[in-house]
Amino acid sequence: MEKIILDNRYEIIEQIGVGGMAKVYKAKDRLLDRFVAIKVLKEQYAEDEEFLKKFNNEAQSAAKLNHVNIVNVYDIGEDLLEGRKIYYIVMEYVEGQTLKDLIDEKGKLSNHDIIDYSVQIAQALKSAHASGIIHRDIKPQNILIDKFGLAKVTDFGIARVSSNATITYTSSILGTVHYISPEQAKGKIVDEKSDLYSLGAVMYEMATGKVPFDADNSVGIAVMHIQDKAKPAKELNEDLSDHLNFIIMKLLEKEPGNRYLNATELIESLENQNSVKDQALEETARIPIVVPNKEKKKKKKAKKEETPKSEEAVYVSPTDEASEDKGKNKSLKIWPLALLALILVSAVYYFMSRPKEDVIEVPTVINLSQEMAVKELEKRGLKANISRTEESDDYDKGKVMKQDPEANTEVKKSTTVNLVISAGREVSVPDLAGLNLTEAEEKLKELGLSIGRTSTEYSEEVEKDLIIDQNPRSATNLQAGSKVDLVISAGPEEKIENIEVPSLIGMSEEQAESLISQYGLILRNIDYRESEDVEKGNVISQSISEGTQVAPQSQIDLVISTGKKEKEKEKDKDKDTDKDKEKEEDKTGQAKNVDLRLNINNGKDKFNVKIYKLDDNDKRSDILYDQNQTSKDLDENQVLQLNFQAIQNTKFEVLVDDESYGVYTVN
Repeated sequence: MEKIILDNRYEIIEQIGVGGMAKVYKAKDRLLDRFVAIKVLKEQYAEDEEFLKKFNNEAQSAAKLNHVNIVNVYDIGEDLLEGRKIYYIVMEYVEGQTLKDLIDEKGKLSNHDIIDYSVQIAQALKSAHASGIIHRDIKPQNILIDKFGLAKVTDFGIARVSSNATITYTSSILGTVHYISPEQAKGKIVDEKSDLYSLGAVMYEMATGKVPFDADNSVGIAVMHIQDKAKPAKELNEDLSDHLNFIIMKLLEKEPGNRYLNATELIESLENQNSVKDQALEETARIPIVVPNKEKKKKKKAKKEETPKSEEAVYVSPTDEASEDKGKNKSLKIWPLALLALILVSAVYYFMSRPKEDVIEVPTVINLSQEMAVKELEKRGLKANISRTEESDDYDKGKVMKQDPEANTEVKKSTTVNLVISAGREVSVPDLAGLNLTEAEEKLKELGLSIGRTSTEYSEEVEKDLIIDQNPRSATNLQAGSKVDLVISAGPEEKIENIEVPSLIGMSEEQAESLISQYGLILRNIDYRESEDVEKGNVISQSISEGTQVAPQSQIDLVISTGKKEKEKEKDKDKDTDKDKEKEEDKTGQAKNVDLRLNINNGKDKFNVKIYKLDDNDKRSDILYDQNQTSKDLDENQVLQLNFQAIQNTKFEVLVDDESYGVYTVN
């Protein structure tokens, strides 16, 4: 497909990837003079409504998102290529490699890199979840790492706007089952915690170089996600920090409620590796517990009592005596310190291990609707108070924009959390007709809006590269921060006038060649055969029948007469020779008038009929017939009768409005 130009705008350069249902190409956007990535739906799915719906869903979901860690979607369209419809999505081109390639290259990533990439992926999910979009297919192959280390999430192929929809094994989900959440594997309703589980599986692979679960088939892996507990990542990578191991295993919890509440909580945990609580635990671990050695003391006392009294003087050196006194004093000084340490250890242990039934962490409810935020707080045993509303460009109307106390703050049950609700900020969409993209972008930016998807259309009235149309229309009230889709003029369409093929039958070879050249056609092949009716050197038949409308430079074949057959010189000719002759005649073929009857029952008043000649590989070559027909051309049984000329044994395909009506052979 290289060197093809889609929609007179996107020049395909090379294929850079292939997925389950689409191929990805690097292309040049000739309108904006930049490289883009174009995802083209595979041919076998182009007529499948379910796949088309999924393909369009990817673009619609991703086009809503605007985040540095999400691959931007610029455009969506369709075009005709060799009579086939091409469906495509235009995306941001990221120069780099996938996270899967990076893991395969390094085996295991460092703690720093795991945190860095995980935070970026979580930031992307946070943005998507805030828009009500669940990715549903987080995996290393869908994470692009550019040359600067920036991670970008792509391929919203099975993402859906969150609407309590379920997913089944009939989709492409089995292809990425190594990262599937238990609830997704069961076909249950999924939410943002399902994406967090998949991210946990990705982090596990970054840390260990292996996926959490593996088996001989997809179903086996799915069952393991549902039933089995993954081996701790630290057992496979001793260099992995305890804190990262804790985060990964928490994300891989089977029960969604045991995972992080949302991406915001995960980001905070990843970015705060040395929390106060962790430091307290570490310091506590270092305090020695001193236990008095009572046995040693008892033995010393017994030994002293056993010593017999003697009349002889016993001399003790001053040095020994001082040393003994010093040891006793030192021992006396250590005892209070040891006792204090023991008290501290006991206190820390008591406060850390005592029940905290009345103390809970405040969840984050930022960007939730007022109703959802109140439910989430009440579910945790907290109260909600709507303190006020404020205008905002960043939060949609009705969404929580501030909360007090902040997320992760420890409070007692029944504490009231004050919420500030966004009143939004509506602006009037300006009229962008006649502006170029730069001018439109500046005008929208002044109002807090931005450019959404762009597409092109031919226009006789509007100059190339200027805006023809917009959605929403001008003067429409729109929430600040929203996007406006634009239609840009591609200038006048280059009209190609078809050529009506002349009649060449009966002309001399030289005359036919001259006339073909005059009409702007190309003479491709000439076959010679005997004829009882046509004089030697004249045209017997032509591959494209007279009156057919074809494009300039179309190729045409001729059959030229070599005159009448010579009389048989031998009556008893060898039978094998006769058979060889018959085979040769069948091979060269004869020009035939073809009477074709088609049952047209499409209910249309106007439709186009094309007939293509097929080569030895059943590929379309010359066009034998190209006419626009009307319902008046049909008989009472909705049958269309066509007449055209073709060489014997020619295979041809009939298309009505580019839909195949079968392949036939001229007998």
